[in-house]
Amino acid sequence: MSMTAHSQRGVALLTILLLVVSITVVAGAMLASQKIAIRRSGLLFDQNQLLQDINAGQQLAVTLIRADNKLNDTDSEQDIWAQPIPPYALDNHSISIELRDEASRFNINNLYQNGVVNTADLAVFQRLLTQLNLEPDIAIAVLDYQDVDGEVYQDGGDESVVYSQQRSGAVDGTLPNQPFLSIDQLQDVRGVGAEVLAALCPYVTAVPYYVPINVNTASPELLASLVDGVTSEQMRGLTEMRRKQVLPSIDELWQLPQLGGINAEQRAALTPLLAVDSQAFMALITATDSANTGQTRQRFATVLISKAATDDGETDNSNAANNNDANSTGNNNKSKTAKSIKVITQRLWAFRPSF
Repeated sequence: MSMTAHSQRGVALLTILLLVVSITVVAGAMLASQKIAIRRSGLLFDQNQLLQDINAGQQLAVTLIRADNKLNDTDSEQDIWAQPIPPYALDNHSISIELRDEASRFNINNLYQNGVVNTADLAVFQRLLTQLNLEPDIAIAVLDYQDVDGEVYQDGGDESVVYSQQRSGAVDGTLPNQPFLSIDQLQDVRGVGAEVLAALCPYVTAVPYYVPINVNTASPELLASLVDGVTSEQMRGLTEMRRKQVLPSIDELWQLPQLGGINAEQRAALTPLLAVDSQAFMALITATDSANTGQTRQRFATVLISKAATDDGETDNSNAANNNDANSTGNNNKSKTAKSIKVITQRLWAFRPSF
């Protein structure tokens, strides 16, 4: 009897111990799962907060450009959008914004618009390549990358043969035949390696619509590319002058001694390529979360913002209100051209992109 009782108590004790271990294991697993769920929820909350910060920065960038648009009809390095913008802080979050004028660069998508090759822009791009000590034939390759035909421009050769070694091509070597989405795609173009791309990056952009060159912000190299026989050193005088006096119109450009040799025909061809304001801006937005001590999270976004004249009545409400006020007071001054300012694209980055 005694041995049987001891055996039963031993079995009961072992069963209890097994139950305790099982419960402990299950509880531990549940606790670990809860910790993972809580951590995941925290990360999702932080990511959502950073995305909200990105959107807030985007709206702030648009607001800056709208505010500057009310002040003048030109865009220059003297404008408020071109000045350093202090970070905007809110609790443990901060938003930083940098704005860049894309019209200060040559838009490679200008080469082919609405199914037509723009020969004047092509000549400017070829001269820019020469200014940078690069092969001017790269311009033809950039054009062939985006036009819709299958032949090399003015050569008649088969593009599929020329580009058979390009990594962007399909199996048969054909090209995308569409506009560039980013400058990074230039490395898929014949003749553009890493060194060439690095040399080109400060002077080119890839905006999906036509963007005239802003003579008030363009580099000396790009300005020198307008005509043959002009060097970037000669155009540095213009860039120095712009710091004191903004060019109010393209007509003022032709009065400069560096461009005094341009005839009427050349002026007529170049004028549509140029402007004194900008129709595209790029914003780099940095959202920073310092909520967790010792651990800072950042998210980056590049945002393309357009500022284009509109003739269909679509404009900012603030501009419309200003026009109504001017009309009600009998203001006879020439009204400002209505502009539509809006976000075209937004691209998120895990790491800070080059800008």
